[in-house]
Amino acid sequence: MRQIHAAIEHWRHGDFECAIALASTAAEMLPDVDEPHFRELQNISRVNEISNWLIRGASRERLKSGQIDTVVIEELDTVLAIHRAILKFEAVFWKDKTPQMKSFRNCARTQCRSNPNQS
Repeated sequence: MRQIHAAIEHWRHGDFECAIALASTAAEMLPDVDEPHFRELQNISRVNEISNWLIRGASRERLKSGQIDTVVIEELDTVLAIHRAILKFEAVFWKDKTPQMKSFRNCARTQCRSNPNQS
């Protein structure tokens, strides 16, 4: 829960790399769930690639060959990563929806990062 909350705060400040890394790690720490909507979000390849790149770095093969991995992280990538972590958290702890998670979901729908307290 704390990692998801921290990811939301990083998103609000525009720290997309930190937000995706925290949200992805939080989702990986939770047990597997068999929730249809989560399964759809789990297979978003762009978010998975960014997450893997941030958490694990470039592959050894790419480093040896001299290829440098770069990526442009968009706000939508960050929103999807956090939303996916929240959905998995809610699937596991369905009674424990936090105000921060509810606020994020409302805010992310309208992309109100500049003033996240408005709904």
